Amino acid sequence: MKHPYQCIAALDRVGPQEVKLLLAASAHNLLTIDLTTGEVRSIWSAPSSSADAPEGEQSEPPQGPPEKKRKISEGPASRPKIIKLAVSTDGQYVVAITGEDKCLRVFSIESSGQLKQLSERSMPKRPCAVAITQDNQTILCADKFGDVYALPLQHTLEDEQAFAIQAEQAPKAFVPAATNLTVHTARNRRALEAQLKQEAQTKSKEPLRFKHELLLGHVSMLTDLLLIHLGPEDLKSDGCSSGSRNYILTSDRDEHIRVSRGQPQSHVIEGFCLGHKEFVSKMCLATPRMLVSGGGDDHLFVWDWLRGRLLRKIPIRDILASIPDTGEFAGEKRHNFTIAVSGIWAAPQRTEEKNVVFVALEGLPALLSLSLEVLQGAEPIRASAVPLPGNVLDVAAESNGLVISVDNIHVPGSTTGVRTEAEAETATRLLWAESHVEGGKAIVDAPAMSGKSQLARANQLDTAENGSSEGLGELLYGIANLRKRGGSGDD
Repeated sequence: MKHPYQCIAALDRVGPQEVKLLLAASAHNLLTIDLTTGEVRSIWSAPSSSADAPEGEQSEPPQGPPEKKRKISEGPASRPKIIKLAVSTDGQYVVAITGEDKCLRVFSIESSGQLKQLSERSMPKRPCAVAITQDNQTILCADKFGDVYALPLQHTLEDEQAFAIQAEQAPKAFVPAATNLTVHTARNRRALEAQLKQEAQTKSKEPLRFKHELLLGHVSMLTDLLLIHLGPEDLKSDGCSSGSRNYILTSDRDEHIRVSRGQPQSHVIEGFCLGHKEFVSKMCLATPRMLVSGGGDDHLFVWDWLRGRLLRKIPIRDILASIPDTGEFAGEKRHNFTIAVSGIWAAPQRTEEKNVVFVALEGLPALLSLSLEVLQGAEPIRASAVPLPGNVLDVAAESNGLVISVDNIHVPGSTTGVRTEAEAETATRLLWAESHVEGGKAIVDAPAMSGKSQLARANQLDTAENGSSEGLGELLYGIANLRKRGGSGDD
């Protein structure tokens, strides 16, 4: 059974030798596809994950008697799936995150489209977002536990060995100031015994054995990360006349969007964008100062993020009303459709210097589109939604149009129901689309939805491991699980 392309990214490198590539992750495979010829230039496969715990995370010592040993059957080693991709601004590097082993890998991209792995680093927690700074020197990696780390993009074995030597220098062991000779009351004696017992049982956590810096942390589950660079022109309206500034935007499950300064002042919080009633799962810049966010709310939120000011709310259900019944997106299920924004992307138009924003909802076989005029409030809310043959998984914008990845396994409109094997084998996984703005409304040209000849080879390629789709629902879907259960809710 053909595995869907769970995440994709476009690369448009301009120079002496122009390169137009699509990076597409299918299960544990990372492909580079030439968007000019359709040729698959390179396929990299993640190695089988080890049974051992990843470096940097160790289990706690047992607190009770050892359990009875059970014989565990030895099954085939699984390969970790790719869950995130990030491309450097110069098109020279791509960062890929694999989920099961929490590993961050850096690849160089040759002009021929070949991938060459440069490094791999296991993070302490499973990453949920990754970005590369504008100068292509630093990777920012966020995990769901709320931490954001900065790692050098260029990482060598010598750097790792040098940092490992520093990490091996054990910190000074904790020694209680009190002793049996200085403690006289029964209460203090019990406290001292507890400290000594804790010291004996505490096992120090293995430090990361590569260069890193903890930039910031959330007390809630972190969901998305954006890096923003503002030049003098972008800051002129705020009366700032000196140079440019960098910012880090992070969103979490507790309805917050935090605006922090960039390195080296990432500990400074500039402000918040507050207004969501449900989790915030995705953010996107429509312009340098305009942020579009979405999650579990029935609206998309448009912000002047630097001032923390809400500009407009776009009702999502009004847009869904224009989508024809498709698969399980019909009847009562259509009216009770649970909104969970799984992706927001901004794509430039060939005929204009303005962006169109595209939005995907988890389990929806359609792509929503909004023009910049609508987002700015200059036009009435007029949005369009183009139906697709499968649920949208990811979108990659390049200079001539969009590549859309759709789910060929699940029934359109469902995250649990699956198609027959014959349907899954013949269903399209990658689509090509072009869009334009007409009367302030963003329109995706339907005739282009049949696909593109340059994507034919990638659609035919079988990238599944032994034809298995086990755990596919967990890999492709899960945004809706961020919704809090048992709360009073909001209208």
